Amino acid sequence: MKKIVSLIILAVLFSTSLPAHALYTELGLSYGRKTTTFDENNSFDSESITGSLSLYFLERLALELSYTDARGLREEKASSSDAQRTTKQNSQIMGADLILVFADKKSLFQPYIKGGGAQIKRYQEVKIQGQDTYTLEPETATVPSYGAGLKIQMTETFGIKLSYDVWKTPIGGGMQTDDSSIRAGITWVL
Repeated sequence: MKKIVSLIILAVLFSTSLPAHALYTELGLSYGRKTTTFDENNSFDSESITGSLSLYFLERLALELSYTDARGLREEKASSSDAQRTTKQNSQIMGADLILVFADKKSLFQPYIKGGGAQIKRYQEVKIQGQDTYTLEPETATVPSYGAGLKIQMTETFGIKLSYDVWKTPIGGGMQTDDSSIRAGITWVL
């Protein structure tokens, strides 16, 4: 959390010391959803929503601050005589990334790459039919993140944004795994 606050302060300092014509702000909103059904007893449903604020400076560089709320529901049953197992997962991800855009802000297609860090808070609840419910809540972790995307600038202020984002999520014992997300959303330049 301290790193994210430090990055916000750094962004404010940059924005006050550079010429005003080189600065602009962009708000973004994106949504992702996936449903998978194996059979009548086994399914998985997940969705995520992300809000972002990007502070652009020097035309092609930006500091993006984002918040993602992701939820998943898995229902499993190995056979019709087994107890139903229902798993709910929630994740909140606060990110701060430096973005490098490979086109100017008036271009129709604006590909970009990004890298930075994210703070991940996770929660899982598992309920087995006829048994107790138990929860897992791993420690909040600060991890590296990176990604790539494409913004399609439809008008001077409105665009469509497609992105692929990756977080190095800890899984215990000092090990990490890549968690990823493919998103589609919209952006507004203020």
